[in-house]
Amino acid sequence: MLNPVGALRHVAVGASLVAGPALVLAGVMGGGVHDERFDAKQVLVTSAGDGVRLRETVDQDFGTTQRHGYERIIPNDFGEPTDVVVSSPDAPDQTSITDMGSRTRIRIGDPDSTISGQHRYLLSYTLPDAQLSTGALALDIIDPGEELETGRFEVVLAGFELADTTCNVGGFGDVGGCELVRDGDLYRVVFEPLSAGDGITVGGSIVAITTPVDVPIPDPIDRRNDNPLPLAAGVGLLGAAAGFGGYRISRRLGRNEVGGAGAADAAYGVAGGPTRLVTDQELDAMVTTEFVPPAGIRPWQGAILLKEAVDTESVSAWFSDQIAVGVLTLTDGTPQVLSAGPALAQADPVTRDRITDLLGGDGELELGKYQPALQTLWQQLLAEQKQVAAASGWWRKFAPGSAPKFPVALSATVTVATVALAVAMWRGWARAWPIALLAGFVIPAVVAGVAYRRLLPQRSAAGSAVALRAESFRRFLEASEGKHVEWAWQHGLLREYSAWAVALGAAGAWGRAVANSAVPPPDIAAQTAPLLVYSHLGAWSQARTPPPPASSSGGSGGGFSGFSGGSVGGGGGGGSSGSW
Repeated sequence: MLNPVGALRHVAVGASLVAGPALVLAGVMGGGVHDERFDAKQVLVTSAGDGVRLRETVDQDFGTTQRHGYERIIPNDFGEPTDVVVSSPDAPDQTSITDMGSRTRIRIGDPDSTISGQHRYLLSYTLPDAQLSTGALALDIIDPGEELETGRFEVVLAGFELADTTCNVGGFGDVGGCELVRDGDLYRVVFEPLSAGDGITVGGSIVAITTPVDVPIPDPIDRRNDNPLPLAAGVGLLGAAAGFGGYRISRRLGRNEVGGAGAADAAYGVAGGPTRLVTDQELDAMVTTEFVPPAGIRPWQGAILLKEAVDTESVSAWFSDQIAVGVLTLTDGTPQVLSAGPALAQADPVTRDRITDLLGGDGELELGKYQPALQTLWQQLLAEQKQVAAASGWWRKFAPGSAPKFPVALSATVTVATVALAVAMWRGWARAWPIALLAGFVIPAVVAGVAYRRLLPQRSAAGSAVALRAESFRRFLEASEGKHVEWAWQHGLLREYSAWAVALGAAGAWGRAVANSAVPPPDIAAQTAPLLVYSHLGAWSQARTPPPPASSSGGSGGGFSGFSGGSVGGGGGGGSSGSW
């Protein structure tokens, strides 16, 4: 118990060590920040009666944004798209087609889930009224104003014999800028890249319409290497350094002073002799088993020595001690009632006045319901115990009641890193690999600081000596059997030992030993009354805790002048593409 860091604190730090790598492997952190774009598109155009059939092969990179899928908005000036066929080898391909009046919206993807990264979509549709019978082809492939860049955009025309071909790229009304080149039985133009905002319009005079040659679907593009294992390993190493480093630093900063060279010297050595520094774990290894409590201190002081904390347990130990020495009497049953004990008159003046004020004019206090007088005394005792701990000389640094602190430089480093991580997460930079590494350090560092701060208090040689004797007596109480209770009863120590059991956290084990002893039941009831503080903790908590406050109730117009195809946006079809 002299080692204040239990298994749960190590488990918490261990969990923080794997948190960073787990987030990287899950794709939440790291992997880089990638903007949304089109890696590549191929648009194949063939004839379909008086209309055109388009097959779009779209390699879309959603980057690190979450999207449902691909979206295409097509003007209806060549007729509403028909015979729509959609597929995807690596993304949800549910399809929603919505008539928006002058345009048709095609959405591909699952409305109930999102995806990110690189995916391929195949979209085919027919524009039935492209007016090929007029002898002219004027087709907008994509409208100007496209928001995303396309790394490689290829337009292929198959089954046409054209003269006076036209190719326009850029903003609305721009002329030229590209060339529709004959490639065997095909016409082809490639843009690498097609800048965001640029539109494409192609056309020409139709000399003949022929059977189109087969145009294979392009091979898949090379995908990014998003293997997260190297980054996860780096994050894990940083986390291990922060977590284990935090433990080692805390343990070293909180080393205790002990006298002499062995356990006996440390517990009973003469003041003024040589001293050395040991960790809490090393101090705990010096503990033996003692059959008597430390001389010269009260049980509540023993509680503070072992836990290095002034808290509810140390104040509860004060009350159980007053019951043990007869200053207070506590009845069993429900509700419990506190009243003056036979030794109240012999108590020191401060204690006597406190008990008198606590019990008030009725001379007793019922537990199980809020009692302001008990809360007042409880707070007074907390403050007093902190003062006693600070003045005891049992600690070289960070006595109970003070806040243990890491060195300023170390605290400042972790604080700055934590603030930087918080800002980065707020700005949405979690996918950046430097932020993943930062998180891998910060999360374990903060958790380790909280978990291992209890190691920072440093006992003096005198404090270590008394703590060793208190822990040695606690181990006796924890391991006691019925015969040990009988011995304490025979020597008039049962009340005192019961109070010590409450103070040192051994009340449960001591209570079981009492139940297995041969002490007469009337004597058990009278002499183990200090244990009632432990067995009725709920009633004590209700009596000193104020009740919560009561709640109170209380479309565009215009004419059509035909399709020229002579500039960007001068044809039919086209539209926009993106994501949703």
